[in-house]
Amino acid sequence: MMNPLPCMFFHRQEGWSWQKGTEPAPDDLLQSVAINVSQPVALMTWLETNDAAVISDLTVFVDATDYAPSPQRWCLLFDKLQREATKIQDLSVYWDAELTCYRVGLGKSIVFVRGLAQLKVERSLEIGGQYAMHWPRYLEEKMGLKPVNKDIFPGSPWVGILRKYQRGTESRNPRFNTEDGIWDVPRRMHSTNPFFLLLS
Repeated sequence: MMNPLPCMFFHRQEGWSWQKGTEPAPDDLLQSVAINVSQPVALMTWLETNDAAVISDLTVFVDATDYAPSPQRWCLLFDKLQREATKIQDLSVYWDAELTCYRVGLGKSIVFVRGLAQLKVERSLEIGGQYAMHWPRYLEEKMGLKPVNKDIFPGSPWVGILRKYQRGTESRNPRFNTEDGIWDVPRRMHSTNPFFLLLS
C-alpha cells in the first residue's frame, strides 16, 4: 500500500500544518507535496525557504469572509508559482460565496482568474463553488485543460445556485477585460477607492 502524499494546509495568515497521517518522517527529503491554501501570504512565506517544484497537487480555496485575501495578494502567489512550481499535476479551485450574507467572494474577479490562468498544470483542473459565466472556457483556453465541476450534473441543486450567481456576469470576459469593476469584488476591497467612499 502506497503512503499518502504529504499534504500541507495554509489556512492561517501565518504558519501551516500537516494533514493528519500524511506528515513525512523528520529525516525524509520532501520530493512531492499536496498544498491546500486559502491564505496566499502564508504559502509565500513557506516558499521563501522551500522549493515550489515539490508541489504536485494544489488546492485553492477562495474564501468569502470579510478578511479574505484580495485578488492582488492571490496574483503575487500565482506569479511565483507560474515561474517556480513546474511539476503541478492537479489543480482544484473552489470559489466560496455566502449570498445570504452578501459575501460575494472572488468568483467575479477578473484579476483573480487571469492570475490563476498563468499556472502550469499537467493533468487535471477541477473547479467548484460560485464563479462567473466565462471562467471555465477562459481557463480551458489558457491552461489547455477542460475544467470539471463535479457538483454540476442533471438534477443537482448546484446548477440553479450557480446560475443565480452568474446572472449579470455575461459581459465579464477575461479575454477582453483586465480589471475588476466596483461590484466584482467584496466592497471592503474598494475602501481606498474615492467612488466607493461616496457609495458607502
